Amino acid sequence: MFSFLSIEFSLLFIGFLAIYWLFRHRPKYQNLLLSCLSYLIVYLMAGWQAVLILFIYTVLVFFITNMMDRSQFKKRWLALGVIFTLLNLSVFKYYDFFKQTIQLSLDALQLDSSGLMANIIFPLGISYYSFQGISYMVGRYQQDEQTPRFGFMELLQHLSFFATISAGPIARAKSAAGLTDIQGKPCGMSEQIRTIAPRRILLPTVALALILLALIKKWWLAGWLADNWVNPIFANPMQYHSLEVLVAIYAYTLQLFLDFSGYSEMMVAFGLLLGFRLPINFKAPLIAHNIRVFWDRWHISLSTWIRDYIYIPLGGSRGGFAKTQINLMIAMGLSGIWHGSSINFLLWGLLHGLAIVLLNCTDKLHQILYKSTPKTARNALYRQGWLGKMLGIFFTINFVAFCFVFFRASSWNDATQIFQALAFNCQNIAWSANPLYMLAIFVVAWLIYPWYTRHTPAIVRFFSYLPKVVIIGLLLIGLLTVIIFAPSGIPGFIYANF
Repeated sequence: MFSFLSIEFSLLFIGFLAIYWLFRHRPKYQNLLLSCLSYLIVYLMAGWQAVLILFIYTVLVFFITNMMDRSQFKKRWLALGVIFTLLNLSVFKYYDFFKQTIQLSLDALQLDSSGLMANIIFPLGISYYSFQGISYMVGRYQQDEQTPRFGFMELLQHLSFFATISAGPIARAKSAAGLTDIQGKPCGMSEQIRTIAPRRILLPTVALALILLALIKKWWLAGWLADNWVNPIFANPMQYHSLEVLVAIYAYTLQLFLDFSGYSEMMVAFGLLLGFRLPINFKAPLIAHNIRVFWDRWHISLSTWIRDYIYIPLGGSRGGFAKTQINLMIAMGLSGIWHGSSINFLLWGLLHGLAIVLLNCTDKLHQILYKSTPKTARNALYRQGWLGKMLGIFFTINFVAFCFVFFRASSWNDATQIFQALAFNCQNIAWSANPLYMLAIFVVAWLIYPWYTRHTPAIVRFFSYLPKVVIIGLLLIGLLTVIIFAPSGIPGFIYANF
């Protein structure tokens, strides 16, 4: 299977860069080349059906936004575009939920159940370009200055860009609060796509370092955790000791973070090498001191999209405290359903929503008891010195990790088996590995990580002073190390399934 981690992609991308930068004074030609490459990658990864669905959807969005500009009934055209997008997304994303019923119905009618209608394939990236399409249509409806009308080829590139289509980050035509590039600057795509000034490679050393870091995270660390702890224990939890099950739960949280953040950083790096600034998707979420902060740092392009296009349209915080909590529960429930059609994903989203609601309630109680301001109450525990910070981080990360059991398990029964093994396998089953060793590693990494995040700018500055030859040499050594020690095979990215 064609993958961003494959030799085939590496050779294709290097060859493409050589051609792409021949036209650096012609951004429109670069856009055309980039669209062709993106469609080729979609075809190689998912086949002609995914290409056709993406193209038809792009034509539809272009038509609807043009009609909004010409018609007096802008709201109706917007509603039509959003409804079609959600129906299109729902048919493909949640088809498996109804697949067996459809097959049985076709068989009862003595019709062939082996055809397309009974075996619909989930198109690559449909969740991500659907969200980008909705944000673009809403921007055109609002006649936002940061969302100018794209020409067809510009829209084609925006919705198909290979660095955002597979698993995000969800890039928007306009800049959004909380969505920034690697330098902390706004990164709306409209200005970058429509530019007439010559593009240039951005932060090439940083881009190459991000690619190496992504390979270490995904191909080495996440792959090792999956093969040695997560996959075997989640497959047969009742055969393992409780401590090993606990390690598997923490290991899956870390695997998911390493996998998805590594992917997102790789896409940011590809964007930089092409002259584009894509949004950063993660900002140290595993040291968040409460669940609100966690969602400010985890899958940022999705959480800000849900905020702007679900939570705020529902009313946000404008309808009073109780209504705000209902809106939060709805938004987080829909976030869970977005990840998949099973009850596990819905429960995962609702649990996170409930945690945010309870946190808001404790903030409200703090304001009443201590007559504090909303700002003071919002981070009351965090302000209680290092112990408060540690407790906040400890409870938050454990809550996140245990909720991810529902995210990883394929069914409700699989999830309950994990918790049963965690509760009851502490005496009658011997260790098959050394869970204390892994738990110690997790604790050390958890303690070191805050220091690393604080000193990252200083580390970057230090390497910037080194000669280019030394930096390239270190990157090559790092790449060879990853290739030698990484597990065999080319793993897929977890979030490409969503």
